[in-house]
Amino acid sequence: MPRRKKKADELTTEEAMRRLFPKKLRDEAKRIALESRKKPTKKDSS
Repeated sequence: MPRRKKKADELTTEEAMRRLFPKKLRDEAKRIALESRKKPTKKDSS
């Protein structure tokens, strides 16, 4: 007997990304997210 598919509310973020988007788009989104985390935020120094 095959496993049942998980319902949408049971999916983790990674599983949902895998189901919804093609690999190239997932990789690009991951790269952009990492870049945005690395950049320091500017603070007003007045």
